[in-house]
Amino acid sequence: GMNHDDALLSLERHATSKILELDDIHNIDTLGFRGEALPSISAVSEMEISSLPQNKKNQSATKIFISNGKIKNVTQISANSGTTISVKNLFKNVPARKKFLKTEQTEMRHIIKNIQYLACTHFATSFRLFHNGKEILNYPKVDLLEKRISDILGRKFFQQNVIPIQNEKPIISIAGYIGSFDESTNWSSASWRTIFVNNRFVKDKIIFSAVRKAYQPFTKKSGLKSQLPMYIVFINISNDQIDFNVSPTKTEVRFANSNLVFSFVKDSISNSLLEFENKKYSDVKFNISKSQDISKSSSFRKSKNGRQKFSSIKSELDETFLTLKGKKDIQMVSFFNEKIIKDKNKIVEVEIVNPWQIGNSFIFVETKNGVLAIDQHAAHERILYEKILKKFQTSKDISGEKLLFPLVIDLPKYLQQTIPNLVGENLTTFQQIGFKIKIFSGNSLIVEEIPSELKNWNNGEVLINILQQIEAEYQPCTDFKEKLAQSFACHAAIKVGQKLTKKEMLALINELFAAQNPFFCPHGRPAIIEISFDELRKRFKRI
Repeated sequence: GMNHDDALLSLERHATSKILELDDIHNIDTLGFRGEALPSISAVSEMEISSLPQNKKNQSATKIFISNGKIKNVTQISANSGTTISVKNLFKNVPARKKFLKTEQTEMRHIIKNIQYLACTHFATSFRLFHNGKEILNYPKVDLLEKRISDILGRKFFQQNVIPIQNEKPIISIAGYIGSFDESTNWSSASWRTIFVNNRFVKDKIIFSAVRKAYQPFTKKSGLKSQLPMYIVFINISNDQIDFNVSPTKTEVRFANSNLVFSFVKDSISNSLLEFENKKYSDVKFNISKSQDISKSSSFRKSKNGRQKFSSIKSELDETFLTLKGKKDIQMVSFFNEKIIKDKNKIVEVEIVNPWQIGNSFIFVETKNGVLAIDQHAAHERILYEKILKKFQTSKDISGEKLLFPLVIDLPKYLQQTIPNLVGENLTTFQQIGFKIKIFSGNSLIVEEIPSELKNWNNGEVLINILQQIEAEYQPCTDFKEKLAQSFACHAAIKVGQKLTKKEMLALINELFAAQNPFFCPHGRPAIIEISFDELRKRFKRI
């Protein structure tokens, strides 16, 4: 609340209660009106202000009546602590301004949205909204943000696959909830894609771009293209790192370090999405790992713990069955139970995961929720890409596989202008992944060693393809190591159309799920797609 003098002063243009010292300009952490808001509103309406400070509860409140910008009456009244502002007949004296208003329904939607945004960031405050005598909104104060979100968006909100997000650095933090891409959840009608900075609703291009960038691989994976799910993101940043005085509505902001904000928001959301996806597939990862252990056994007839598969004793049980053919069923069951208990160490458990390949390109695995489809090339790309990045982190030269004879590679004409210099400047980088290369002349390279991951060297053609892709995509502002890792992974990976054994499929899937980001290739294409049983039932018109 305000005392008598401050209540009158609040109607003056450029008045503010936020700045007592010069440094306060860079450390404003409250909301409130702009300096000109009260006088601007009172100039085009009939306004009433009543106010009483918290420490003056036993005194009278100040009441001011203003019409079209002029103070008409100032009185003392009995009132509760705080400030009440009433605005009537808005734009009555300036009908030209009134024409710019939208329909009553549209303006009401804007009001509701703004009340909901305030209610979301100030859940310890009660909010009620009336329209034409009817209560539209009623949000009692609560002790948890989740309760307020449930009040606004409904109790079913948290029954969907929403992902909590939380991260912080010394000058910036992020919290809130983001939507996942899940077949059971339809985000198409969700209008709550909201960003709050220091408890203010904002429409900031930098943060929105960071959110979209974090979701981009997942939109490709889900097939939803540019559509984003719901998100409610709360960002807090030091007051000296942000300026809200960019637009009158305060929905646009300016950051002192926009790159830091972009990277922090993008990485925080990406990591939360990856953690959610990894948890979703945790059972599959465990079962695939167990299956690979079984597949690695020294004999197809025995597992590594020495127990035989059922097929190996089937003939013995068949013979036993024939000898018991004339006996009663109960005796047969009893005998078989005894036989299986007696020989239980000879029977291996059924293999947990049984992958199969389609078109020598895609691997399918049944899960408890449906079927995983894995692009074998994209999957192997991801595995190799992360391996190469780890090699770069060691900062050591890696010994590759020595060629029997050093190979001289003549560069194609279209690579002769740029590639020799680029390779010459990055010989150490090539050595870090296992390529030992020397510049023989302006148009030729000598290769003495190649990476152990390179299974199909093709007499140097693979290196030409790698260099060709680098030449086409590399920009001076990009990280050469990153581009080399992407290009190498692409050309060294298992190819589309390559037949794999069951052991190879299990090994590939196991390595994929051990990767930091198993869901996408380095270029952002999906490596894993889940087809749920519900989706299959829908396609077959069963639900």
